[in-house]
Amino acid sequence: MKKAMIGFSACVSLGLLLALTSCGGSSERKDDKAGDMKGETVTVKIWESEGPEKDFMLFAAEEYKKTHPNVSFVYEPVQSTDARTKIEMDGPAGVGADIFVAPHDHIGALVAGGHILPFDDASVLDNFIPAALTSAAYEGKNYGYPLAIETYALFYNKDLLPEAPKTWEEMETFAKTWNDKAQNKYALVWGVGNAYFNYIFMSGFGAPLFGPNGDDPKQHNINSPNAITGLTYFQSLRKKMLDVPSGDITDDFCNSSFTEGKAAMIITGPWKISDFSKTGLNYGIAPIPVFPGMTNPPASFSGLRMAFVSAYSDHPAEAQDFAKFLTSKPILEKRYEMTKQIPPRSDITISDPLSQGILAQAQYATPMPTIPEMGKYWSAMNATFTNIWDGGNVTEKLNAAAATMESIQ
Repeated sequence: MKKAMIGFSACVSLGLLLALTSCGGSSERKDDKAGDMKGETVTVKIWESEGPEKDFMLFAAEEYKKTHPNVSFVYEPVQSTDARTKIEMDGPAGVGADIFVAPHDHIGALVAGGHILPFDDASVLDNFIPAALTSAAYEGKNYGYPLAIETYALFYNKDLLPEAPKTWEEMETFAKTWNDKAQNKYALVWGVGNAYFNYIFMSGFGAPLFGPNGDDPKQHNINSPNAITGLTYFQSLRKKMLDVPSGDITDDFCNSSFTEGKAAMIITGPWKISDFSKTGLNYGIAPIPVFPGMTNPPASFSGLRMAFVSAYSDHPAEAQDFAKFLTSKPILEKRYEMTKQIPPRSDITISDPLSQGILAQAQYATPMPTIPEMGKYWSAMNATFTNIWDGGNVTEKLNAAAATMESIQ
């Protein structure tokens, strides 16, 4: 999952715009059906990240206008991870988006705050994979329009490792001959202070977050015996695999170590495929290796990029119809072509071997929980993983994190 923060810039207009502001308070919503019947121009505001995601959204808007000439669009660059907090402020103020893209795990907070609209047409989700169906819904209602699925996996340098290791013991053995701290050579690099990647050290040792279904805040399992075992192993990798302080293990450090051939492996996600491929690196992608004493690869977090329709929209009918259009098979095929983000439809075939590597891990992945308490996991555990990596007492740090989680329920 990308964490970069992107500033907001001026709007990019698409077609004929009547106004740059398309949203208003719920008490002043317009009659969309009447506007459509009269052929009046309706302006729909979109929030989406910049980069290839923006390029796709502009393309999709133009395609939609071919059959809906009365609908115009205005695009504003808003990073998907920032959309929730922005709609919380801009929606009630009447300047928010009609449709925006956000990670699926924001759905609980968005619903609880009354910021998004559900939809009744279940056919929208026909031919989507089970993880997409689960992630699109909250408390029995569908809210999200799935655009892409992602999880992280093991990227490995084929010139250094012709085949991906299947177990962490194999990686430890490789590290004994490869690692050289003086030359900054390490077997594996990853964001050791990032609770997104490091969830594998909970799940892989039998400590699923918020219980087996990811929906029980009382079963956070953060300081369970299995979690203590998993994070004790995590801490041991400081000496075995990556003897670098957490503060020095930045994204730039990890990515450059891998592309320069100093790190043989990296745990990251499909958002790095394009960048790594541009360097000419000979690499592959495989499932995360099996932990000692276990039989299957650990469950990574999977994330779904979702389009949501704002509850503050003046044009909910048009926004929902466009969101449905975005999830259609031909449009998601085009989105994959433009962004290389894997569409979560079962009727779209992915033949690219790198994407297939992500999909191989995805079969073990679990969708990030959507309950509002998920937001507290990040704040509690990012610091905890960092402290444990740097030598903190595992049990004490996990007990403190658990106390934090429980105090804010």
